[in-house]
Amino acid sequence: MVKIIVLIIYQDAPKVPPSPLSLYGWKSVSDDIAELARQLNAPKIILGGHDWGGAVVYRCALWHPELVTHLFSICTPFQTPTKEFVPMDEVLKKFPQLGYQVHLAGPEVEAAVRTKDDIKHFLNGMYGGRTPNGEVLFNPKSGIVLKNLPNIGKTPLLSDKVTFSRSGRWIPRRPFVDVAIIGNGLLRPRIFA
Repeated sequence: MVKIIVLIIYQDAPKVPPSPLSLYGWKSVSDDIAELARQLNAPKIILGGHDWGGAVVYRCALWHPELVTHLFSICTPFQTPTKEFVPMDEVLKKFPQLGYQVHLAGPEVEAAVRTKDDIKHFLNGMYGGRTPNGEVLFNPKSGIVLKNLPNIGKTPLLSDKVTFSRSGRWIPRRPFVDVAIIGNGLLRPRIFA
């Protein structure tokens, strides 16, 4: 039997982040995964992740090679660990497909996505919705194509029952799903929520 654990990791920091900030680091999260496996009596795991979780998968395998027997990463290139900080402009020379991160981190998207309709169009576009002419909202190299925002149609990936709302400073909440396959059964703990 196989047990599948799905960890939902939110990258967005709470309004008052816990101290120290190293709790958000790959090492800390990798240690948390190793501890969870220990508590579940899982001496060996297959670990997978997407986006930020994909980076965690690589680091967990490096810091806990006795634990991770296999891994998979979706949409996350492996980056060799370095002792020095690598600025984003240098990262983009090697991985231009990460340019969207610069755009999402800046003020332009937040300024453009203000109303319930804006949020609805944004989320539909991020999940594959297109304009009537087939244009997309998202470009991995440059970010959000804001001129397309008002014309984005519904994606089949979002339910009609989704409620779009805005409270305080809007930051797109992006859940990062990581799967650890261990033992038998199915568990879905929500950590880092």
